[in-house]
Amino acid sequence: MRLIGVATQRKTSEGGALFGLLEAYLEALASQGLAYVLIPPQPEAALERLLRHLDGVILPGGGDVDPTLYGEEPLPELGEVDPERDGLEVFLARYAAEKGLPLLGVCRGIQVLNVALGGSLHQDLGRAGFPLQHYQKSPPAWGALGHGVELLGESPLDRLFPRRFRVNSYHHQGLKRLGEGLRPVAQAPDGLVEAVVLEGHPLYLGVQWHPERLPHHRPLFGLLREV
Repeated sequence: MRLIGVATQRKTSEGGALFGLLEAYLEALASQGLAYVLIPPQPEAALERLLRHLDGVILPGGGDVDPTLYGEEPLPELGEVDPERDGLEVFLARYAAEKGLPLLGVCRGIQVLNVALGGSLHQDLGRAGFPLQHYQKSPPAWGALGHGVELLGESPLDRLFPRRFRVNSYHHQGLKRLGEGLRPVAQAPDGLVEAVVLEGHPLYLGVQWHPERLPHHRPLFGLLREV
């Protein structure tokens, strides 16, 4: 059984920071026959020792990425940023790219991997002029779909989806300049990039939607079992 490391999400309590993960990700991994271990922030030497024992990595959804990582000042629409989480996930993304370790980035995760490889983000899609509702109003647990996407060129998504299909959507940032080696493989009707792959890598895939919340999209996590 393949072992997948998942970067943790952070919640602050009176006693300090709590590092964990929303249950939907664990359910999605278990549904695809994958074992998992959570990866909280820790020194890079410790991360390198851990990563040598893993078969893949997931960067999950969450808050905004600090724009200083791609050379911009914060705009008023920027939400909360977490430098410690950014540091962890940027390290994981670069390690996976360099070592050929399979990686799946979900929502925030696609944004992190893009920044890790030298790309940039739209800090707010409304300000940037994208007309679609990319942060839908129905709660994630309802399984509602927000907008359509269209596949572009060859990618692992071809085995799972038709050329056009619908996704859920809970983000206000998005990819602007693509990171080095990344290729867009899906886009929304308003032109926003919705999925990317890293050329020449066994599996380095980012999607802007939340497949863990959609049972019929959970086979996306199964791609980590096939490489």
